[in-house]
Amino acid sequence: MHRKNAILVEHAEMIVIGKGYAMKKLAAIGLVLLLAWPALAVNDGDVSYAGGTVENLKEGSLGKFDVRSQTELVFVSSSVRLTIPYANIDSYAYSQEVAHHLGVLPAIAVGLVKKRQRRHFLRVAYHDENKTPQVAIFEVPKKMPLTLLAILQQRARQGCKPQQYSKCRAVPD
Repeated sequence: MHRKNAILVEHAEMIVIGKGYAMKKLAAIGLVLLLAWPALAVNDGDVSYAGGTVENLKEGSLGKFDVRSQTELVFVSSSVRLTIPYANIDSYAYSQEVAHHLGVLPAIAVGLVKKRQRRHFLRVAYHDENKTPQVAIFEVPKKMPLTLLAILQQRARQGCKPQQYSKCRAVPD
C-alpha cells in the first residue's frame, strides 16, 4: 500500500511540474507576442498594400509612397516597386473604417469613454501600360491622406470624381 501511495505522489508531482512548465511556456509566448505587437502596426511613414489587382504585390506588404516625381506615384516595398503614372489614374478615393467592430451596445459603451480607432484607406483605380484596368488599395497612416489627396488632386486631376452633393476636394471628411 505504501508503494502505491508513493507512485501516486510521484505521478501527482509530475503533473504539477508539467503544469508549471506549460504555464511558463504560455507566459513566454505571451511576452513575445506582446513585444512583437508594435512591429505589426503601420508606422507613421509606412503604407500597407491592403489588396487589389496588382499581381506581383502581396496583401500586407509594407512600403512607402514616393511622391517626389511629377509624373508618377510610386509604392516602394522591400520586394516590389509599383509605379502608377498620374496620367493613367482613373479615380482615387479616401475612406476610413472602424478598426474593431464590437456590436451596438459595446460600441456605444466604448464610444462614451474613448474615440474608436479607425483604419484609413486610399483606393487608386488606374490602367496599366496594356490599358488593363487595375485597382490598388493601401492602408495609410492617419495624417497621410491630407497630403496625399492634395498631391493627387494637383497631379491626377482627371481622377477626382465629385460625388452628387459634394465637390471634389483634397481635404478628407
